[in-house]
Amino acid sequence: MGIIYVCPASLDRHPLTAVARISRKSIDELRQRADIVALAGDYTQMKQRGRDWWGLSPFKSEKSPSFKVNPETGLWYCFSTQQGGDAFKLVMTREGLDFPESIERVATRFGFKLDYETGGDGKNEKSFRGQLLEIHELVTDYWRRCFLEDPVHGEWIRDYWTQKRKFSLEVADDFGIGFAPVDDSKLIPGLLAKGYGKDALAQTGLFFGVDRVPDPLRWRCRFRGRLVIPIRDIQGRVIAFTARTLDITPQDDPSREAKYVNSPETELFKKSRTVFNIDRARMTRKDAEPFVLVEGQLDAIRCHSAGIPGAIAAQGTAVTEEHMQQLRRFTQRLIVFLDSDAAGQKAALRLLPIGLREGLDIRFLSLPGGKDPDEYFSTHDAAGWAGLVAGARSAMQFCVQSLVPEGSVNLPLTSRLSLLETIFPIVEQAGAEEIVREALNEAARHAGIGIREMHMAYERHRAQSQAQRPAAQLSGPDDPPPTPVVKGGGLTTSEEDLILFLLRHDSYFVPIAQSLPLEWIDQSGRSGQLLMALLNEASHGHFAGLREAISALDDELRTEAARLSAETYAGRDDEKDILPRANTILKSFHGRHVQALMRSLDARIASTSRDDIATLNQLQSEKIALRKSHATPPSLTAA
Repeated sequence: MGIIYVCPASLDRHPLTAVARISRKSIDELRQRADIVALAGDYTQMKQRGRDWWGLSPFKSEKSPSFKVNPETGLWYCFSTQQGGDAFKLVMTREGLDFPESIERVATRFGFKLDYETGGDGKNEKSFRGQLLEIHELVTDYWRRCFLEDPVHGEWIRDYWTQKRKFSLEVADDFGIGFAPVDDSKLIPGLLAKGYGKDALAQTGLFFGVDRVPDPLRWRCRFRGRLVIPIRDIQGRVIAFTARTLDITPQDDPSREAKYVNSPETELFKKSRTVFNIDRARMTRKDAEPFVLVEGQLDAIRCHSAGIPGAIAAQGTAVTEEHMQQLRRFTQRLIVFLDSDAAGQKAALRLLPIGLREGLDIRFLSLPGGKDPDEYFSTHDAAGWAGLVAGARSAMQFCVQSLVPEGSVNLPLTSRLSLLETIFPIVEQAGAEEIVREALNEAARHAGIGIREMHMAYERHRAQSQAQRPAAQLSGPDDPPPTPVVKGGGLTTSEEDLILFLLRHDSYFVPIAQSLPLEWIDQSGRSGQLLMALLNEASHGHFAGLREAISALDDELRTEAARLSAETYAGRDDEKDILPRANTILKSFHGRHVQALMRSLDARIASTSRDDIATLNQLQSEKIALRKSHATPPSLTAA
């Protein structure tokens, strides 16, 4: 192969981010700037209803939206899981990050530059996860420049990409396609020189030998001499790589026989959760359009570059329930466009019951001549896509045609029913009774069998299956009891009513804080503690805005604010109704306070001896004075 020339590209274009504590000012500013609707839209499709936005829960599978976002407060609340909070809490809950990691994640999402304080105590230092992300971005850029600049293999790899794979250089640039040089001697020294530790490099999954060779300079790159495709998360951040073996891949590479080599699972990368190209696909497709699931990353790149919206790929052929749940949060429609070979068809049949359980409307698309999407769209554009989609098969049509031999419709009924025994286990996994019923009806139509006969055969199959199972399995796994759903509306305390009012009309913060004696607030509950925290500064005339007030809360009170902001507002937003509503709430505080004082006096009177005339007269005088001094509740007037 001759002399291996080192790619001249270096890692020096990226400065090392200082390991330090994130400043409080930076955190507060980011919390106020973060677009909570856009952030939530990364996890589930959001639709506006009045002032608020709704979507399916990002935390569990469901069919009716229970996830509510309030853009004015910057808060979210999930009625299904009874969780809520701000942008940082959403990322922490959805992605399993700690607080510093969630800050960095939100900052990256919105292009916000964080300020760091040097000399951190170690606990609040730049997160380990953040370092892993930085390393992946550095390596992506390095390999990208090797693709363009390597003096020996650069021209070869570009010809491979354009001539053999038939992709343009613009597509390579768009997806960050790179080349991992055969000589990897620059990569690890460059990363170490930039301050990344041995542990961080080991956890990237980029190197062989990390578990048995102490010296990182002796580790070898997992992807040497390969075409490299970055794998990105839903935010577009590089979290892993897949690499295609080439003629120049070294013979001593332990994975040389594998056509594709992927990053192993790491803290950043989980195959069962990662959908390739979803960061682009969710943006290119319109609300009503489906995702298009293809088999490999190059298939997805080909479809995307050909102009087909929504093209995605699983990491291999194993489509998981988590993949389907992620897609379901954006659309109910899915076109399965896997390869026409035996492996592709088996993969399609495996994902079918998962998609049915998630309530997806699945269509299966096959190309003429058994071609795969990459091969077909290397010579075709998207002009004929609508015609291909029109010929896509429904779930049960695909299932029947895949499992029942052609011409079986002419067989006797008993023979056809016998063949359908292979379909029943798939239908059975669909879960919900209505889904099973519809699936059986469609299967009956495509197999030329009466619906009644189909259902009877299915019931016989179920009875036989249950008879063959151990008794312990018949009841199925114990499901946890459903989480009770918090209903909107029906607020009963004055504190909750006032918070809900202020969350919608923040211009009243200071007037109400200066009119309502803070000692009237009942702080025995979370809502009272929240109201006191919100009004404390405003009572002195200091109020810079609703988001800043919420930003100053602790996590528990912020969650309570999220819960209340998601409740149904009982008042009206007509201008003429706002001031009367505020005064009605103030009156309720006044009435409750007076009643409490009266009950206290009545209790003292009841406990005083009838012979103690002087004390009784004094207490009665106090009651009269109390009525006079509190005859008029505090109220606001129009400016």
